[in-house]
Amino acid sequence: MPTISNDELAFLNTLERATGAKANDVLATDDCVTFIVQQGDLGKAIGKQGANLEHLRRAFGKNVELVEDSETLRGFLANVFRGVEFLSVEEKKDKAGGRNVVFLKVSAKHKGKAIGRGGEKINRARALVKRKFGYDDLKIS
Repeated sequence: MPTISNDELAFLNTLERATGAKANDVLATDDCVTFIVQQGDLGKAIGKQGANLEHLRRAFGKNVELVEDSETLRGFLANVFRGVEFLSVEEKKDKAGGRNVVFLKVSAKHKGKAIGRGGEKINRARALVKRKFGYDDLKIS
């Protein structure tokens, strides 16, 4: 698990106390808190009819996203981009900069959903993929 701040540690503790679900990681931004919950704990974290999720949103005063963890890159991306159809997932080393990049090809009708308003979804996904798998970038085409 990457180094987490005191604020992020507090978010993790609040999630566990409020829902009983365990999170492996958390990414906090100005407008959203994204939890990577352990496999099998997503339903517990959401709660009946979204009650736990709504409680967390009120407690943090910002949007809360829940992503179920996965050991594989493809599985993790499928959980991050729930509802987005992938055509391919490729891992490549950038020849110019030597950076490890993931190329995610999505269907044209799902491209906007994968990127998100103002790029918020793709930016969050980039940060999560970097923290969990160590990739330098994530590109969508």
